[in-house]
Amino acid sequence: MTLPNTDDEISRIATAFGRDPDPLTKYEGQFEQLAVDPLDAYFDRVLMAKDPTESTQKNYQYSFDQWREFMQEVDRHFACPSNTHVRGFIEYLLQDRENSISTTKRKVGNVNRAYEWWQEHHAFPHPGDYNPFRIALREADLGRKNEELKHPPISISELRSVIADCTNVRERLFLVWQLKFGLRVGELLNIRLEDIAIAHSGLKEWYPEIGTADALAGYENALYIPSKYEREGNKSSRPRILPIDDEAKRVLMQYLPTRPTVEEPWLILSKRTYEKIERGDAVNTVWKEHFSEFNDLEGYRNITSHYGRHYFTSYWKLKENIPRELVQYMRGDKLGAGEGESIDEYLTAHYQDIRSLYRDKIFHLL
Repeated sequence: MTLPNTDDEISRIATAFGRDPDPLTKYEGQFEQLAVDPLDAYFDRVLMAKDPTESTQKNYQYSFDQWREFMQEVDRHFACPSNTHVRGFIEYLLQDRENSISTTKRKVGNVNRAYEWWQEHHAFPHPGDYNPFRIALREADLGRKNEELKHPPISISELRSVIADCTNVRERLFLVWQLKFGLRVGELLNIRLEDIAIAHSGLKEWYPEIGTADALAGYENALYIPSKYEREGNKSSRPRILPIDDEAKRVLMQYLPTRPTVEEPWLILSKRTYEKIERGDAVNTVWKEHFSEFNDLEGYRNITSHYGRHYFTSYWKLKENIPRELVQYMRGDKLGAGEGESIDEYLTAHYQDIRSLYRDKIFHLL
């Protein structure tokens, strides 16, 4: 992996004043010999002492894992970075992993908090006057201009062509369901079998738990998406129920026979461990592979899993021009009114508002 060029001017300034431009490199050998992981020490002694949520714990673990992986690729111990390494990590998150500006800042900030603890604790050699993370964040271009790039224009016929070329039933489920329901990648991976009410003879024999969520009582061919308050990892403020049309049902029924028959509640499982997938990388990779021809276009944002939610929203707001509050409901956004309603009343009322509209107007992909 190629890092950003070392700033020769800064090196000359440091040398002129007897300062070391890379003061942590001399500790690398000692850290390599340690049986203790400095990031794990922060996680156990500082983060866990604050009783963080499971979601916060996972966010830190992902940040630390990606930092370790990056530093291993550039052949440097992760506890001994220079600001050049941190700038490289920022570029890696933005370009290779296609993280948003806000996600990149959060991940770098997570690692920085561990670094600041190393600076403060007498057991660590990190000097108090050198923080490569703060330097890199000051120097990096983390404005919003890259996020303001638009997705390339993709017609419905081009979308259908991409879906038709996707012959893997699991990957087709990723694409079709995120487009049809406007799901975030985390919401897709958080779907449990109980959240899916499907009218199909014999399906209950395979999966007796299917469609048993309380919110789906009395519903048929519908998907329940819990709010962030009910299911950790979801981000929407409000739950929603959306109709499952014939196409979404078809790709689901093609996928279910291939799903490992294990006692796991999640719809989508890891092909390796047969457990819930915790990271969205696997889904993002699918989107990038199937939309690779659009991701080579200069001046546009790459197509990743977020595109499904973007297309869903744009379709209902711009093409169909339906009332704003109905789009908000289908996205799971917090509504301006109705805060005093019970969740059951809220779901029933709004589902009735969009059910026929959705079935009549939803775009066709197959």
